[in-house]
Parts: sequence; structure tokens; C-alpha cells
Amino acid sequence: MKTLLDIRQEYTGLLDQIEKNEGELTPEMEEALSIHAQELSAKSLAYVEFIGNLISQNSRIDDEIKRLQALKRRNTQVLDFLQKGLVQAVNEFGTIRTGTHTIGVRSSEECVIEDADVIPDRFKTVKMDIQVDKMALKKAIKSGENIPGVHIQENQHPVIR
Repeated sequence: MKTLLDIRQEYTGLLDQIEKNEGELTPEMEEALSIHAQELSAKSLAYVEFIGNLISQNSRIDDEIKRLQALKRRNTQVLDFLQKGLVQAVNEFGTIRTGTHTIGVRSSEECVIEDADVIPDRFKTVKMDIQVDKMALKKAIKSGENIPGVHIQENQHPVIR
């Protein structure tokens, strides 16, 4: 099956032939133009259907990601609740032995920052996250400013109705 590129190339070739014949169409050229128009229509319809399918899939994937993130948040909350309950039970009753499991408590330390503004600078590191303001750049370029390393590129996207 021909791709859109193949159809466009053949169509352009036909137009070149018509131009070389000074606009005179032979019956074969008319038939070829008609066939290319039909092929283009069929292939374009297939592209539109495939694009719609991919857009739909991406939407379902986004929904599934949201669902899984919510499930993970719930699981984390339940996990924290259950672990705190076990720690309280061990602290209250001591080590618990059940069948093949022994439940105890392991201590660890964590540095909790209450107010980062009052901490001395020697304990701080600087992380830089520089981001470019594309909207401001676009506005400046459109107003006539010449900014090195930047240009405005016009993109085209299919509109499917």
C-alpha cells in the first residue's frame, strides 16, 4: 500500500508532466489524477482514523495514570497507618512473636527542618533551575528585537473535525 509520501510524489510527477505538455491533459493523465485523488482520500481517512485512535489511547493512558497514582496514595496512607499501629503495639507490649514472624522496632534518626530561613548558610546548598520564558522571547522577537540563539518557527498541525 502506498504512503502519503508516495502519493504526493507521484502526484507531483504528474503535475510536472502536465506542465511539460503545456497544460494539455491526455486521457491517461486524467485517469492517473483521478486515481491519485482517490488514493489520497483513502489514505488520508486512514491517517485521520489512526490519529483519532492514538489520541483516544493517550487519553485512556492519562486516566489510568491518574487512577494508579490515586491508588498508590491510598495504599501509602494505609501502609503508614498499619506500620504506626504495629510500632505502637510493640512499644506497648514488647516484641511480638506470631507463627514464623517476629515483630520488633528498629530506631532511626531523621533531621527535621522546622524553619529553613533561620538555618546558617554553611548548611545550605544552591541548586539552580534556570528556565527560559518562551512567551516573553516570542513577544520580544515579534516586536522586532533580535535575540541570538532564538527564532520563531511556524508549525502546522492537522485539524480533524
